Amino acid sequence: MRRVVLFRVAMACALGALPLSAGCTCSRGGPPPQAGADFGETSAPSLAAPAAAPYLAMARAILEGRGRSAVPAPPQAPGRRVMLALFRPGTATIAATAKGATLADAVAAAAQAMGSRVTPGELQRWNSDTSGPVPGGRLELDVPTKLDGLGDSTIDEDIDEPLPAIGLDGVLVTRDDGKTGFVLPGEIVERGLFHQGRVPGLEHHKLTTLLAERAGVPETDLRSMRAYRFRADAYVETPSHDGALPVMRGMVERPAQVTPDLLLAAVRRGADYLVRIMNAEGRYVYMYHPVDDVDDRSYGWLRHAGTTYALFEAYEELGTPAYADKGELALRYLESHLRDDPASQGKYLLDTNDEEEQKVGGAGLALLAFAKQAAVTGRRDHLETMRALARFIVKQQYADGHFRSNADVEHETGRRLKREPVYYTGEATLALMRLYAVDPQQAYLDTARKAVDWVIHVRDAYVSEDNQEHDHWISYALNDLFRVVHDPAYVEHAYKIARAIQKKEHVPPDAPAPDWVGTFYEGQTTPGSTRLEAFDADIALSRFAGKPEDWLLGPARQVASATLGQQFTPDDDYWLKNPARAEGGVRESLYVSDVRIDYVQHSMSAWLHLARILRDPAYGKTGVPSQDPVRAALDESATAQHGR
Repeated sequence: MRRVVLFRVAMACALGALPLSAGCTCSRGGPPPQAGADFGETSAPSLAAPAAAPYLAMARAILEGRGRSAVPAPPQAPGRRVMLALFRPGTATIAATAKGATLADAVAAAAQAMGSRVTPGELQRWNSDTSGPVPGGRLELDVPTKLDGLGDSTIDEDIDEPLPAIGLDGVLVTRDDGKTGFVLPGEIVERGLFHQGRVPGLEHHKLTTLLAERAGVPETDLRSMRAYRFRADAYVETPSHDGALPVMRGMVERPAQVTPDLLLAAVRRGADYLVRIMNAEGRYVYMYHPVDDVDDRSYGWLRHAGTTYALFEAYEELGTPAYADKGELALRYLESHLRDDPASQGKYLLDTNDEEEQKVGGAGLALLAFAKQAAVTGRRDHLETMRALARFIVKQQYADGHFRSNADVEHETGRRLKREPVYYTGEATLALMRLYAVDPQQAYLDTARKAVDWVIHVRDAYVSEDNQEHDHWISYALNDLFRVVHDPAYVEHAYKIARAIQKKEHVPPDAPAPDWVGTFYEGQTTPGSTRLEAFDADIALSRFAGKPEDWLLGPARQVASATLGQQFTPDDDYWLKNPARAEGGVRESLYVSDVRIDYVQHSMSAWLHLARILRDPAYGKTGVPSQDPVRAALDESATAQHGR
């Protein structure tokens, strides 16, 4: 089976209609002669979302028993095959396909075919069910615009396909007696009908099961049926069923422009999600699988700390009491799991025992959460815990500025250990600066400065921009530290990291698919949100340093738009089993819908700071170390205690 490994070839495949064959070769011979009869006029102009709304309204009127004439007639358009699907939370999807002399005729025929499997009475019960987040379900309309044939290949084996193309093309099989089955493009991702890895592709056994079920034939019959790949314009009803939203890879298309209101609404949804998934002890659901509505039993204490920090950030901005209450609960649960270090009379946090520097990073993230609680509430009830965490961080630093790591353990013991992530230094350094703003002890500032100087002049000194780590935690720390110690090297290193990030961001026209724009690597969300955090810190730093910021703002907006598109909202959670539970969660990538707490954490922090930047041209220009506004009720006491 031929395997496509060249990225440029993969991009070409992703942007064109792909043949259903063993390995995408991008050298297809076109659809079979029956394509016109099977699909109709696929070359007709695409529909804009507003133009799709009347067709969806007509389909719903037919399903609800009101008839086609109950709504205004949709615009005239050439006939072609369409696919219609009714998504209902926790219930099997009902799908139908049909052709017609006009596009309206095709949609009406599909709705009538679907209606044979659902009665108006049932639909009315769904409409009156106030306990569900999506009453009456949601209709999705897919209108094919490009297609290709299977040719002489079969679907008896997995189909190699470049990752950018997965979820953009659907599969349809048909034969002369009208038996037809299909899988929508978005369902490829929604249902996980593919695999990633070194050679990504579609999993034939999952595809054939669904194709045969919808065609009403045995799976063995699929071999003798005409098979097509099709690209389609896809639209889903709005939650209120009064409009249409464009869909790509199962998610409603991202906002074209980001605004403070959009960003803060997303922060609120994220915080509401975190509050909802926390139990009475203060423990989060660490990983949630919304496709199956299943909680994962794994846990990560460092991410617990970082997530609690983000929850207090949301409280600081939005003032919702539940955010502070749940944050306090999470802090108490965190505090009970800190470990004592007799040598420093300090404390630290740890997930695993195979990373020595994780102790410093864990102490840093825990300290960051406690310091944020102190900053936004004005309380000092955890001050001794914060000081114990800081003592441990200070004790772990060597004379040259680096923190004790696996490399030091290797040097002492000769044991070969794993290479640790670079982020622990930034986490610890930022935490010390945030504690310094609350409890201004010189040791905290000195340790933070030595750590950053080591990063700039040793760790990253001879690293090119192409190989520079995209260290968002250090970017945060540089912003905070420069406001106290005006070393121009801090600005220059922050910009080096920013330029390195820009080089790796997928941008038009080089992005392999439209929804890859503003993403990194293979469309993962958290690499985007963490890099947006770095951009936010760099923009605030630029404002304080009196330097240009526009070169950072454009990329930041683009990344923000991409990450916003991966948060589950009432608009695009219609295909999940339990939309109400998933709402506000941020999924792993364009292809994987799992939600982990740090996906939400980093997105919230990134969106919040960009919202402040866009809302207030003065944001970042003051000397406040953390660049976090103190809540009005705490201004006087906090200013006195923080030394601001």
